[in-house]
Amino acid sequence: MHIIKLLRLIYKLTIGIIIVLTSFLAASLIFIFPINKYKRKRVLGGLYGFMCFLFIKVLNIKTNLINNSNYSKKKTYYIMSNHVSFIDILIMLAKFKTVFITSMEMKKRFLLGQICVMSGSVFVDRRKITTLKDEIPEITGALKNNVNVYLFPESTCANGVELLPFKAALMSAISGTPAEILPVSIMYRRINNRPFTPADFSEIGYFGGMRFVPQFIKLLTLKSLEVDIEILDSFAPENLDRKEMRDKVFDRISARYYRYIADIKKL
Repeated sequence: MHIIKLLRLIYKLTIGIIIVLTSFLAASLIFIFPINKYKRKRVLGGLYGFMCFLFIKVLNIKTNLINNSNYSKKKTYYIMSNHVSFIDILIMLAKFKTVFITSMEMKKRFLLGQICVMSGSVFVDRRKITTLKDEIPEITGALKNNVNVYLFPESTCANGVELLPFKAALMSAISGTPAEILPVSIMYRRINNRPFTPADFSEIGYFGGMRFVPQFIKLLTLKSLEVDIEILDSFAPENLDRKEMRDKVFDRISARYYRYIADIKKL
C-alpha cells in the first residue's frame, strides 16, 4: 500500500511540476507583450484556469457545478465563498477563470508567491487600513474592466465544520462598478471513493497551524476527491454599505453550507 501511495505521489508531483513550469513560461511571454494590465489579467486568469483544470484532472478531483444558470459569462462578478483548503483555489480558478485577492504574506512564500504573481493576483494587507485605501482601487479597476475577482471573505482557511466571521473591509471595492456579487458554497462530498465526513477536513484542509508541505503530500496521495460547487443567487450591491454586503453574502453562503455540514455529520 505504501509503495502504491509513493508511486501515486511521484506521478502526480512530476506532472504537476511540468504543468507549473509550462504555465510559468507561457505567463512570462504574456508579460512581454505591451497590453493593457486588465486585459493581461483576463488572459492570465484563462491561462491559470486551464492549468488548474489540468492539475485537478491529474489529482483525480471531480467537480460538480450546481445551479450553473446563476452564472453568466456576459457579466462581471465579485465572487465570494467559504474557504477550507488550498484546493479551493485550484477548483475555483479552473471553473471561473478569475483573479484572486490574496495576502502580502502569500506573495512572500516560495513558489506559491511566484504562482500568485504570475497568475495576476491582487495582493492586499488586510491588517493595515492605510494600505487598503490604496489596494481597493486596484480591485475596483479590475471589476470595472470586466475582470472577475475572487475573494475569500473569511480571509483565511476555516476548519470546515464552522465558518469564520466574514470581513467587510474589501466589500466596498465593488462600489461604482457594473459587477455583481456572486456567493458560492464549496462542499466536499467524497474522498477515496467513500462519503466525506467532518473528520476528513484534516486530510484536505489548511487550517489551525497546518504546514503546507505535509498537507500537499496528503493531497497528492489521495485516490480521489469529489467536490460540489453550488452557485447561489447573485446580487447587485446598490444602496448597500460594506457591512450590509458582508452580511448578505454570509447569510446566503452560511444557509447553504450549514445544511451541507448537517448532512455529512449524519454519515
